[in-house]
Amino acid sequence: MKEDYLVTIVTRQEIEGERDLLEVTTHGHLEGDGDGYTLIYTEQEEDGTESTTKLQVEKGRHITVNREGSIATYMIIENEVRHHSHHVTPYGSFSMGVCGKEIMSDMTSEGGRLRFSYATDIEKNPLGVIEFEITAKRKIGYKEEQEEH
Repeated sequence: MKEDYLVTIVTRQEIEGERDLLEVTTHGHLEGDGDGYTLIYTEQEEDGTESTTKLQVEKGRHITVNREGSIATYMIIENEVRHHSHHVTPYGSFSMGVCGKEIMSDMTSEGGRLRFSYATDIEKNPLGVIEFEITAKRKIGYKEEQEEH
């Protein structure tokens, strides 16, 4: 995978009354434009393994999240629509309901920002809300470095 963008992921969540904030900066790749694009990035897990996340955004209408690695996730986030998501962890797998609350994007081929949030539930019992703010910035000099090799 080309890693021509610097990607920052800020996650805020409130699950069963407990709040948490996590910020990660990594490298990734962006294809497409603001109407429809794919952002792929890799994160280091707490156990030292890596997970790769592929976000496919279609016209700001819905987002497909496909994460592979020691923690695997597949979910569709769409405003005001509840979808089932599937998660696999080293401790077991589970399904959860996901209902999109907000999707905002100003992403272009040069980078930008994607914000989205969703409510989660287990068997229609509310669990909490998760918010993501992801920025992608083109790495300066990336094209020149690649052309020299």
